[in-house]
Amino acid sequence: MIKLRNIGSEAHQRHTVLIDGQEAVLTLRFLPFVQEWFFDVELADKKVTGISLSLNTLHIQSANFPFDFIVVDTSTTGLDPYKVDDFSSGRCELYMLDRSDMIEFRGQDVPL
Repeated sequence: MIKLRNIGSEAHQRHTVLIDGQEAVLTLRFLPFVQEWFFDVELADKKVTGISLSLNTLHIQSANFPFDFIVVDTSTTGLDPYKVDDFSSGRCELYMLDRSDMIEFRGQDVPL
């Protein structure tokens, strides 16, 4: 599991993570009207968009990527990320599950 440490309190952010020699581009968006964080992720020619960040769940397992993301609530309130500074303040943490984590969940590998 890889903790994404550079998430700020900007409402629109773009992060690049290397996975197996390829770049996965993660776009985070905070929508204040609904007080919710969303993300898009792109790897090579595959893209998944408009995923709502929720606590303690895999988000893109059905997209068949060799990775996924999970949000952890460090405050133990049990609330999904709902403020623009939830990640920068440390109330929530975003982790990327790598290939070995996903093999454990799925029981098999997913090629790139």
